[in-house]
Amino acid sequence: MFIIEKLINVVAPHYCMVCGYEGAVVCAWCLPDFAAPLPERCYVCKVTTKNSAVCKKCRRKSLISHVWVRTQYEGPAKQLIHDFKFGRKLAAAEPIAQLMAESLPFLPASTIVVHIPTATNRVRKRGYDHAEKIARALAGRLGLHHETLLMRTTQTRQVGAKRIERFAQMQDSFRARHPEKLQEATVLLIDDLTTTGATLEAAAKCLKSAGAKTVNAVVFAQK
Repeated sequence: MFIIEKLINVVAPHYCMVCGYEGAVVCAWCLPDFAAPLPERCYVCKVTTKNSAVCKKCRRKSLISHVWVRTQYEGPAKQLIHDFKFGRKLAAAEPIAQLMAESLPFLPASTIVVHIPTATNRVRKRGYDHAEKIARALAGRLGLHHETLLMRTTQTRQVGAKRIERFAQMQDSFRARHPEKLQEATVLLIDDLTTTGATLEAAAKCLKSAGAKTVNAVVFAQK
């Protein structure tokens, strides 16, 4: 946590967005019921699958084995993401990571946690990469190693774009960093939100091309 964030917590402490309790963005009492968990399903077509695996039909076009999604992008979860990304509530990374961790099965210790990097122009504007903060918090909870192994090559913003446009926009949007670390690796991709899956799939394509053996993903919410 940045020093400035610590100072803000002293001068203007966080209050639970559910009950108003001082000291946390979402307090320990409200967190268990904060974001209703989604059923295990294919994140593409929403058909029920074991352990949130991408179904056989959708795997024909997907490079991701499993995508665990904690909740729907609505209500308090939607507000939390907004406050985290646009309201400088950096402390939101911890409850988001905790809720995401609860959606995951046991993962091998060799799994590398890799966040999907935010466009550099937005990182400069905010002063931080929200996905990286979630990934670091989640890796700490899971006892796994986090690495920054993806780099953005475009500044494309997908808000309002249709599904076909999103996939076209995301082509070649990432470049692998330190590809030697990806050889035969099992990767857990991290992002806060998914809509069509275009960003996840573009990132997975990059990681696979660089040598990753298996790519899974976990996101906090899905539109």
